[in-house]
Amino acid sequence: MTAWQKRKLGNLGSTFTGLSGKTKDDFGHGAGRFITYMNVCSNPITKIEGTEAIEIDNKQHQIKKGDVFFTTSSETPEDVGMSSVWTFNTPNIYLNSFTFGYRPNVKFDLNYLAFMLRSPSIRKNFMLLAQGVSRFNISKTKAMDIEVPVPEVEEQKMIGEVLVSINNLITVNQRKNFYHLLC
Repeated sequence: MTAWQKRKLGNLGSTFTGLSGKTKDDFGHGAGRFITYMNVCSNPITKIEGTEAIEIDNKQHQIKKGDVFFTTSSETPEDVGMSSVWTFNTPNIYLNSFTFGYRPNVKFDLNYLAFMLRSPSIRKNFMLLAQGVSRFNISKTKAMDIEVPVPEVEEQKMIGEVLVSINNLITVNQRKNFYHLLC
């Protein structure tokens, strides 16, 4: 195994915007889907069930497997810059307008990427970028200056598998504890 590199996000990929030019009448119907803000904020790995209907629009940026989404605005500094990774090959999927997308141009294990971007050290860097009083925002440009650890892909895969297993165990145990409270 080689030493881990620290590299700026901006040197590993590029950003893109979410939906633009839409009104409330454009939502709730159509053969396209868009990823909701809450889906991004709540899940390290984006859930396909966390999408909603919208008309297909070839002028919008379509999501691809491996894309990462970041919240740009929140009521607290803790929720700004929350990330979520898209792991599906599904056409006609778009991103909501309150987040921005990031497309890596280097190979990442998607599980590693999802949990690394939510790690306390990386989250701390995003929270330091939060500016505001009643609403907090981050600069997409400054977010791309954040340095992240980049081990070899095989090592990323091993780390990602462990983190997914731990996350699944936590989810199962939380569910069990919830059911015990109900009984």
